[in-house]
Amino acid sequence: MTAEIPEHAKTEPIDPRQRPYDLPVLVAETGARDGWQAAAAVVERHWDAFASQSPRHLLAALKALPGEAFVNMPSLSVAANYLQHVVIDGEPRRFFHDGRLTPSPDPEASATLDTLILLTGKAAADRTAGRLEEGRRTVLEAKAVLDRIDSAGRSEYVTSLPHLRFQWGRTLDAADAAGAIAEYEEAYDLARLTGQPVIARRAAGHIAWSHADRGRLNDADLWLARAQAEPGANGRYDAILFLTSALLKQDRQDHTAEMELGRALGLPLGEQWAAALWVSALLAHGRPGASSVDARLERELDRHPEVHLGGADARYVKAARARLARVRPRLRQQVALLSTGTALDPLLDASHAYLEGRFADALAHSEEARNLTAAPRVEAPALLLASASHHALGHVPTAAELFGSANAIIRQERMFSAYSFIPARTLGLLAQHAGEPIHGRTHTAGEDATLPKLTKREQQILGLLASGLSTQQIAAELYISPNTLKSAMRDLYRKLGVNSRAAAVQRAKRAELSHAREH
Repeated sequence: MTAEIPEHAKTEPIDPRQRPYDLPVLVAETGARDGWQAAAAVVERHWDAFASQSPRHLLAALKALPGEAFVNMPSLSVAANYLQHVVIDGEPRRFFHDGRLTPSPDPEASATLDTLILLTGKAAADRTAGRLEEGRRTVLEAKAVLDRIDSAGRSEYVTSLPHLRFQWGRTLDAADAAGAIAEYEEAYDLARLTGQPVIARRAAGHIAWSHADRGRLNDADLWLARAQAEPGANGRYDAILFLTSALLKQDRQDHTAEMELGRALGLPLGEQWAAALWVSALLAHGRPGASSVDARLERELDRHPEVHLGGADARYVKAARARLARVRPRLRQQVALLSTGTALDPLLDASHAYLEGRFADALAHSEEARNLTAAPRVEAPALLLASASHHALGHVPTAAELFGSANAIIRQERMFSAYSFIPARTLGLLAQHAGEPIHGRTHTAGEDATLPKLTKREQQILGLLASGLSTQQIAAELYISPNTLKSAMRDLYRKLGVNSRAAAVQRAKRAELSHAREH
């Protein structure tokens, strides 16, 4: 028996939160009465709202289209395939491109929305299958098709372009290729122009992440605020916003970073799995926290084999391992083996050489890293490592000058996390030689930063509290019940003299910094 559609729903947009099941019925009725083009127009009109709120019913609406719609618009097959992947489990690896849908190479036939959608689907498929260079080339091909369409022709596609350009940005972003932010910005502007808040929010969120990833924290602040201002909040896509917030707070030594990470981990991560592991590693406290993140990393690599990793995911995995290797030395060899082809490689080589006392090598690697990029996330620590290496070699004036340059970047972006690349004692000496302050101190002189004596179980709990895992997940990690964990947490808080998870994590981090200064 078919649901009866209210008369107003046949002319007004259907609300996916109220009666999503009306859409497939309306599409079928429209197709039978007015033909496939009118039915396809109904799908197009509801795409943005349903793709984010009710993809299952949107998929059902596509399947309700007359068969001739798929003959005349083969891109609908790509759209149905994409929605099928979203409905199954949101896993990018489920998305594939049917090679039979490759568009005609004829330039005149290519300049159509159908061709743009087909190329975009192929680029997304290449991206999620790990064929990053092929995906990048496909995006360039799609952009060339768009360039051949004049402004009058583009106006017919204006509601579709935000989605297409967002996917182009995602593909370039995944490949660590130039141009991703420009595509996101185009998607954001067009989405706002056409009243599509969901895609505007997603585009702004990815711009914010891209800036935060590179250490341009002030730009990230701006775009994160723009994303949060858009009314299209949706749990399916908002993990990137919480990851960005967590990274910004981590860089600025804000103890609420763990809460933001926890919010991200509670949402579908999809293609952000590697980025989430990197942020988790940055926030992991002590050996228990590092062990938990390392275990998650190994589970993810079972699903995303390391031999197929490339682009941004390879960079995030290497950065996560480098962070975890501080307390899990067995990971150091794996860090060295994974090459990303980015400035991260010589930066980590510089850090490793400095710690081994190979100061000339550290200088060479830090210079190589700075020659590859001027991104603050690389430039500031590379300058600090060069400063510390010159100091170790007795070149005090040069060390002081380089420290001043690094400190200017850190001050401007408030990226205090960069200081962690050199030992605290050396950091203090360099600041003294340069006559510069160390920004972002997390506690005042004279404050007792040491921890009371904790049991092994309490140490494990404290480490896991900083990992961003929920209490249920921490209980599962420790093989205890949630109630037992809550009781243990109350005892731990009492010992630490705090009354919240965030305060407990901050207390632990102060103790860790104090220990580093003494050594």
